[in-house]
Amino acid sequence: MRRALRLPTSLTLLAAGGLLLAAGGCSALFPELESRLHAPPPGQELHPPPPEDVRWLRVLSAQIPERTRDGRAWDPEVGGLPDPYVRVLVNDVELFRTAVQSDSLEPTWPGGPSGNFHVSPEDRLRVEVWESDPLVDKPIGLRDIGRPTDSQRAAGEIQVDLDAGGSLTLAFQPAHARVGLGLWYQLYSGSAFISRTAEGGPAERAGLRKGDEVLEIAGRPVRRMSVAEIRGTLDAVPRGGLVLVVKHATGATERIRVHAGPVYPLFERYGAVE
Repeated sequence: MRRALRLPTSLTLLAAGGLLLAAGGCSALFPELESRLHAPPPGQELHPPPPEDVRWLRVLSAQIPERTRDGRAWDPEVGGLPDPYVRVLVNDVELFRTAVQSDSLEPTWPGGPSGNFHVSPEDRLRVEVWESDPLVDKPIGLRDIGRPTDSQRAAGEIQVDLDAGGSLTLAFQPAHARVGLGLWYQLYSGSAFISRTAEGGPAERAGLRKGDEVLEIAGRPVRRMSVAEIRGTLDAVPRGGLVLVVKHATGATERIRVHAGPVYPLFERYGAVE
């Protein structure tokens, strides 16, 4: 008796998906592409300005006490220094933590993280410096910052004296901007669809929505444009804006002019922003 060949479930799903795409004549060329974002020129006025509930955060540096909280030397067995890292919390929930920096009383955590985070004016901040340990991590110094003051917001950084000695400096700046359209899209055979837009970005403000089919870009039908032409046109927006003809999920067709402008991408969705 001949036994039927069984494919792994993942391969079966992939094969089925390929058949469906082939049957529909619409095969994906790329999973997702992003319109280019770049740093704004120095001194450029941003419209809209950074939102009040988004701040750019990074732990800049710390001074670690020369002894532990209970007065012992650091790593007495090997004569080393502590391996500190920092947790930053908002309303007692961890927002982010740094990597561990080994053998340092003056860590700067050059690898970050750094980026735009949701922190409203009413939120309470807390910082915790910990020593990484193979068995159990130990606290080095803690401090409740509370609600940042107007002077701290204006200064762009917060100096913190830790409870067991030492200090920490936290960058607390208005959200850092990138300039562009703030949209992501997927290309298929002869068509393009908006896959997502940056919250509050130019594409969203202009009326573009996830699922919109892009029919024309700058007067050219998408079906007649190459991948390179589509990407190049969306990345190089002229001063007067870029006109897109889109078909919404409702079936309605609309001509939309979108201008490049500031986007304030959040760390949790888009990663680091310098």
